[in-house]
Amino acid sequence: MKKVKTGIDAPLVPISYELVGLIFLVEAVLTPPNRGRICLIIVGLFAVIGGLVFLRTSLIGKARIWTKLLDEAGVAPADQALDLGCGHGAVLHQVAERLTLPGTVTGVDLWRSRDQSKNSLAVTRANLKVWGVSDRVSLLTADMVKLPLPAAKFDVVTASFAIHNVKPTAQRERALREAVRVLKPGGKLLIVDTGHNRRDYQRVLAAADCRIVRSRGLGINGWWSGPWMASYVIWAVKN
Repeated sequence: MKKVKTGIDAPLVPISYELVGLIFLVEAVLTPPNRGRICLIIVGLFAVIGGLVFLRTSLIGKARIWTKLLDEAGVAPADQALDLGCGHGAVLHQVAERLTLPGTVTGVDLWRSRDQSKNSLAVTRANLKVWGVSDRVSLLTADMVKLPLPAAKFDVVTASFAIHNVKPTAQRERALREAVRVLKPGGKLLIVDTGHNRRDYQRVLAAADCRIVRSRGLGINGWWSGPWMASYVIWAVKN
């Protein structure tokens, strides 16, 4: 039986955490017992645990966040949906499983491995076949700052840890406006992201005539190494 390839977000980050942690722990073993050795052990364990927490969020936490969010927000069987920065399809397939034709979901990505390991159009297509949702999904190679899609087409637009990767700030804000543009009046925009852009997102969405239904932190399931790199959800509705 074929397996789904989910990939790891920003793979160099947890690798760096683990390598740094191991270096400090090895140095601690080679250092005579003293206060310096204790500090090395603490820093080493801190880095190793941080890397493991990062991996947990990438491989387990995200899925739990989106299962709960999609259940609460609701996806009607005939909805037209769009997933921005779909990657390997972790959110894409959850949306698709809630749809029945003529309901469909479109996944958009630039397929960059630096944002998610082994990210490619071919891998995502293979995953969708394993999940059994290919008939309800279409994939599009495109930049979320300039979507080749008509206005007011979708009932639901999702973005999972994707918008913060868009730089600089002006382009990131343009991506938000594009998400609103392709959303139908009354449609839902569901964003899960990390970083320090939450208030900026809300400001841009409010200016684009959206109502914020929910904006809050997500707890340990969204920790990228620890609470200092937490995640949040913004659920908005287009007026």
